[in-house]
Amino acid sequence: MIQKNIFLLLFLSLSLTAFSQAEIEEVSVTNLRMLNTPKEDFVAVPYGDGIMYNTNVKDNKCDTCRFQNLRFAQMKADGDCSFGPGEVVPNDFSTKVNFGAPTFNPDGKMMIISQNNARPRKGKDRRKTMKLSTATMSEDNSWVVGNDLPFNSRDFETTHPFLSANGLTLYFASDRPGGLGGMDIWKADKEGDTWGTPVNLGAPINSAAHELFPAIGRDGALYFSSARAGGLGELDIYKGEMSGGAWTTSNLGAPFNSRNDDLGYVENVDGESGYLTSNRGGGQGKDDLYCWKVNKIPVILAVEDATNANRLPGSKISITDAAVAAKALDFIADGDGSAQPEEIKFRRKYMINVAKEGYLPWSKEVDAKELAMVSTYIVPLTPRAYNLEGDVTELGSGTILPNSKIVLHNLTTGEKREVVAGADGQFTFDNIHCFEDYELIAYNNGRESEKFPLPATMIDCASDDATKAMLKIPPPPAPVVPICACTSAGMLSLPVDTTPKQIHTLGSRPQFGNSHSLDATGFYNKLRKQYDRSTRDAAFLDELFKDMGYADGFAGASEGLFSDTSVPNGMTGNMGYTKRHRIQYVQLNAKRDRDLAAFKVASANGCDVYFMKTCGNLFFFCNN
Repeated sequence: MIQKNIFLLLFLSLSLTAFSQAEIEEVSVTNLRMLNTPKEDFVAVPYGDGIMYNTNVKDNKCDTCRFQNLRFAQMKADGDCSFGPGEVVPNDFSTKVNFGAPTFNPDGKMMIISQNNARPRKGKDRRKTMKLSTATMSEDNSWVVGNDLPFNSRDFETTHPFLSANGLTLYFASDRPGGLGGMDIWKADKEGDTWGTPVNLGAPINSAAHELFPAIGRDGALYFSSARAGGLGELDIYKGEMSGGAWTTSNLGAPFNSRNDDLGYVENVDGESGYLTSNRGGGQGKDDLYCWKVNKIPVILAVEDATNANRLPGSKISITDAAVAAKALDFIADGDGSAQPEEIKFRRKYMINVAKEGYLPWSKEVDAKELAMVSTYIVPLTPRAYNLEGDVTELGSGTILPNSKIVLHNLTTGEKREVVAGADGQFTFDNIHCFEDYELIAYNNGRESEKFPLPATMIDCASDDATKAMLKIPPPPAPVVPICACTSAGMLSLPVDTTPKQIHTLGSRPQFGNSHSLDATGFYNKLRKQYDRSTRDAAFLDELFKDMGYADGFAGASEGLFSDTSVPNGMTGNMGYTKRHRIQYVQLNAKRDRDLAAFKVASANGCDVYFMKTCGNLFFFCNN
């Protein structure tokens, strides 16, 4: 590349190697075959409803031109890299001297172009250099060359102009003194009717190699071509960005760059399409024009409940381009809880907002690449939750019942949560899901409240106030004089061959193992586990609980019947003993208080049973 004539470098180059991948390309690059010729065709710039570009093909109006002439091609209605034929632009500067791609002021009626300085007729230095000149549109819509810019010189190159969107800053390439080597990128600011002193953009924009064809993109970045080391080929297109008062540069990579010369990167106003020039393989001539555009992504968004992955039809989806916040894409999720936006494009970031009644709103900025990585992009919505506050009192008297156990049962999932009421009888539960049904039960000293329903239909999830619950526990039953009338109830009278051989250590005597480490609920669960595990143990427990007045046996009992207690020394009653599960009338005479600890099980017929925590949980029942 370095061996090329510098003048050819100033205008030409670019050809796109075939670029393909199994998945959708982020950017497509298309050869403008309807405009390219076997000669040099290069540097297309947007103008009006089409493009202006240079070609090295002679035309009837300029038979003596031995180099480039300017043409205009109108974009076709589909706007998809398709143009009508290139027409010669009427002008008075298509001469034997070279000229390059123009740049236009905001109203499009003035351009700045590159032209050759006239070569001196005499003298040793007959170097032909480039300069920048203005041209204006005449009343007959032809272009008339005007004045040269004040910083031109026969001693060095001044070429490749590009005006900022407001027309007040001119970027160009030059090898004038003060640069870093070869051609550098410079800029000059408009000062009234003239231009100020050019300023070199310095490193890392410029290097010891050639930097050419500057252009400003929609995002304010500076795009240029450079022959510096580390590129994909010869001339490569680079992007320069200003941050914190300093430039950073990056190679655009494929498909913009190839192993050959790639230059003349220009964006349309949308920033998502544009043009470049390349002499890469597969072209039609020495240098070809190419159109590039950012591709759309086929995206499927699905909205799901974060707790169970159920789809949520009717969810409201709003997608906003982070760079164009005023333009939003709004959707309602279909019956499958999904939507398929068609305007998502690569090289963009999107703010996605999703809302659904009864759920917390969801919002996230997502890079288009993230959306393209999955076949379906899942949006998880968290159900709204509420807090529950309540108190436990005694039914009728209103007496506060501190230390009551409150069980919150999730009827939808089966999950249970427990808390203990404080000294003031109050309790709280947090993070209760709005779309699930619950019920509350309070327990205190073997008594339990009625079930307090919390169906999802009665919850106002739009409110930030806590839901209230008042649990009433019936007062204790009136004391009755204990009568030991259970000796003939048939308790523990199961035949030996139908009684269980073991409930933990049961078999040699009716016992369930030391249970000092358990509370009443834990002991109930211990019996329940053994009941579910052994049919013989289930038969034994069923018979025992039937003798206590429960028609369904142990299956009719609940953990609320069990409570921790202590049986006083000297109490008399019946105790189960021996491997045949007989009973005898005994009087408790324990040497330690520990041995008097027991679980009381309220009966339905007056035959309360105490399971002693020591002594292997021997039965003791019917107190006088």
